[in-house]
Amino acid sequence: MKKQLIASAVAASMSAVAMADISITGNANYEYFHTTTGGATESTRNYGDTEVNLSVVGKSGDTSVVANFELTGHGTDAANGTGIDIEDLYIKTKVGDVTVKAGDYASGTTALGGEIDNGGRVTDKVSLSIPVGPATVSYATNVGTGTGRGETTQFDNDGSSVTLAMPIAGVNFAIKDQSDSYTITGANGSMGGINFRIENKDSETANNDVLFYELGTKIGDLSVSYAAIDADGASLVTENDSSVFARDMASGSTAHAGHDGISQVTVATSVDGTAVKLRAGSLDGISTYKDANFMEVMASRPLASGATLTVTYADYENANTLTSATMYDNQSLEIDLSVKF
Repeated sequence: MKKQLIASAVAASMSAVAMADISITGNANYEYFHTTTGGATESTRNYGDTEVNLSVVGKSGDTSVVANFELTGHGTDAANGTGIDIEDLYIKTKVGDVTVKAGDYASGTTALGGEIDNGGRVTDKVSLSIPVGPATVSYATNVGTGTGRGETTQFDNDGSSVTLAMPIAGVNFAIKDQSDSYTITGANGSMGGINFRIENKDSETANNDVLFYELGTKIGDLSVSYAAIDADGASLVTENDSSVFARDMASGSTAHAGHDGISQVTVATSVDGTAVKLRAGSLDGISTYKDANFMEVMASRPLASGATLTVTYADYENANTLTSATMYDNQSLEIDLSVKF
């Protein structure tokens, strides 16, 4: 009798789970690093990095609840910390034709201005978007700007922005106005076999503008692209996890004070099922700093086990080197074993 009761309870719980619209997806990777830092005294480091990312999504009609977690164990790379981090926590729903997204979340590098400004996580953020003909109009603001949750709520604060996005003749155009701060205009698409993305940040402050652009095409089996950032001055680019450039103009939370631009050529192809990518370029030094050249080769191959093995070798010069100082080379080898589920 007890066994029957237990079986009935298990069956009921499994039925409840099956009826709930909940999904759990994620990815995990283990990275091994070997780095050699040049200088008057050369130094070498070896360390590992384990990271697991989980995304839990619950749905009810047009409403979604998203919770994204990052679990890390950075070994000897203690500066990055170890533990569980809630990266995103938000609700997305519809009120009539208006899409509402509210909570804690970040924008990625593919977003408008994403290669210029760090799309770091913003807490208590609310965005509203509505289609107007072929266009989409969005409004976003941070409603909790104090040290406590919602202590200084003010929907008209300087962190609010309005964005208009619309496709015209196959090209996606967008313009974003950040209150009393800057305006970003951008376009991306493909014309005549050339893929392009161009974005210009026009700051309210004089001599603080930034231009980013990327052009790419196919030449036989090769994918070739050129990307660059041109800023009016140093420290104007805060994105420190670029999806385009092998080296960032901003490193960690500190911007590269000695560089006001970057340029890079990328060549990618596939050799017997292995994706190979070469990226080479330079950080452009301002008048008192040297240019810092870099090169990176990456090879990635899916394994029969379902995992993906990626090996990356990079050789790069020190950033922020004064013209009167000695430039040193650095090398790094990264072996990454990753899986998606």
